[in-house]
Amino acid sequence: MPNTLIKKSITITATPHDVWRVFTDPKVTMLMGGYYVSTWKKGESLQWKGDDGKLYSYGIILELEPDLLLKHSLYDMKTKERLTSVITYRFEDMGKYIILHAEEELAFDMRDDQFEEALDGWDMALDTVKEIAERKTK
Repeated sequence: MPNTLIKKSITITATPHDVWRVFTDPKVTMLMGGYYVSTWKKGESLQWKGDDGKLYSYGIILELEPDLLLKHSLYDMKTKERLTSVITYRFEDMGKYIILHAEEELAFDMRDDQFEEALDGWDMALDTVKEIAERKTK
């Protein structure tokens, strides 16, 4: 079976808006070690800038529904032409908590060791989003 799809979900005790702010509010996002550079409009670029000032990722916003859905592409940083993946975040409001669903559709098949590393990276990233969103609600 090819390693081309990563699906992860995490339960977060926060509102969809509090979790959305982890992605879109630079003051909150900086707690992850950087922030997104974007106008937050469909079709516009979405870049990750580390707190060291360096750009680490480049993509395009494909779908955007505040507090519900963010879907964006990621491109190779060298050429900004070769698609590497499409990432989708869905915010499922369960009342007292949300379930954040993350999916990464890879444009290439990863080796097993790379795929395991990517899965671990997703776990760490989602745990960080959870920690920040829950801290912001207290």
